[in-house]
Amino acid sequence: MKLTVVMPTYNRSDLLGRALRALLDQTAPAEDYEIVVVDDGSTDPTPEVAREAVKEGEGRIRYFRQENAGPAAARNRGTREAKGEIVLFTGDDCIATRTLVAEHLRVYEEEGDVGVLGHVAWHPELELTPFMAFLDEGVQFGFKHIKDPDHVTAWCFYTANCSVGKHWIEEAGWFDEDFKYAAYEDIELAYRMQRRGLRIVYRPRALTYHHHQTTLKQYLARQRLAGRSAVLFARKHPELKAQLGIQHGALASTAVDFFDAVTAYGYALGVREALRELPVDWDGEIGALFDNEDLAAAGDGWQKEVFLACKGAKLADMVELSRVRRQLREMQEEWDRVTSRRLYRWTEGLAKAVWGALRAIGLSRRAKD
Repeated sequence: MKLTVVMPTYNRSDLLGRALRALLDQTAPAEDYEIVVVDDGSTDPTPEVAREAVKEGEGRIRYFRQENAGPAAARNRGTREAKGEIVLFTGDDCIATRTLVAEHLRVYEEEGDVGVLGHVAWHPELELTPFMAFLDEGVQFGFKHIKDPDHVTAWCFYTANCSVGKHWIEEAGWFDEDFKYAAYEDIELAYRMQRRGLRIVYRPRALTYHHHQTTLKQYLARQRLAGRSAVLFARKHPELKAQLGIQHGALASTAVDFFDAVTAYGYALGVREALRELPVDWDGEIGALFDNEDLAAAGDGWQKEVFLACKGAKLADMVELSRVRRQLREMQEEWDRVTSRRLYRWTEGLAKAVWGALRAIGLSRRAKD
């Protein structure tokens, strides 16, 4: 047995069966890998779905159930049960491409004892909301920020799609089960493994699809749990406190800044709307700024993209996120240019007036002399 896929699951019976069927339908030889499912105390029909998949897998899937203890504990249980030398972690909301296992195995055959980070993309079936497109810009998974795919930081060790030799997990001391949420427990383990010499590589051909619709409200709830996990992480590794943003997050001003930014944005939208309603001849340059349809739409577009004012709208029917962000940047640059030009003209006029006054004083003095 070369590889064991470890999948913790909790109350996702609606997705679990499909995720397991995708893992059974791989191009890799059946004898090269197995699937271990660890049910972390689900209260929905997960046990029935898992047992049905075990029958369908004809011995290729093994199912274990435990009292709810969190994803770290579930992954430890799955890793301990693993027969493969390599452990591939994925989620119960991930639908593997048919070559996922084969691609992970290929990397080990070609590159040796490394850790492998695969790619995670939104499933093509999902209705991609503007907010989900925003997350795909490198917010949720930082694939776009990887500078060297042959030396990937521990901060990108996402257990939605990553693998490593079982011995690295054992030698590093397993997942820390103090982490009760799906936040930082994978990165913390990767940090300890890297300190022991593990090299992690990013190979996007090892692809899985994230089949999990999400909203801003859900993401903020997840980030709140991530904040709790970050404090635990910092207590265990104080040297990473700055990278975790603990000091910034602890400041009351952080929440105030958010409130100020949101209210200022709402105020700015009102100002822009009122300015657009004025006669066109009120001022040439600033009037031209708001007469630009692209720039005028940028504010509304950003609101739709990030805050889902058009919830349920198809991405193809809306301004693409990258275009909106570019428009906002251009709008800011144009605004800075116009206002700075006005300031320059005002100060130039003031300087001329002062100089004229001084010259007048000087002429009057020469006249007296």
